[in-house]
Amino acid sequence: MILILFLTGAVFTDLYRDKIYNLWVIPGMIAGIAGSALAGQNELLSCLQAIGITFAILLPVYLLKGIAAGDVKLFMSAASFLSIQDTMSCIIMAFFVAGLISLSILLFKRNKKKTIHFAVPVLVSAIFTLGGVVV
Repeated sequence: MILILFLTGAVFTDLYRDKIYNLWVIPGMIAGIAGSALAGQNELLSCLQAIGITFAILLPVYLLKGIAAGDVKLFMSAASFLSIQDTMSCIIMAFFVAGLISLSILLFKRNKKKTIHFAVPVLVSAIFTLGGVVV
């Protein structure tokens, strides 16, 4: 529930301010790490691995200007709440959802230069992943 709260806040600021603020990302990541630490050493290690793997996967995408730095941080924050497998599912689903949004923009909008607010696909993918829709 905490993850969805932070992701929803990030969606609102991304949609209305075109920016994902650290106000949503850093406390979210701290909450995820703290929850994992309270669950035990193995959970904490798994959490830190999920964050590190997320960074390693998304850094090249960021460097190629595929997503912004706030999006990478938001994914890392989400990873602090998820297992490594759920994090990978979340990343794959988010890019799939972003692709669908891009396709709809290409088909239905006149302004083809519109950017995608990537917090939306992250939230949608986290909901699907947590809901068990994506395995």
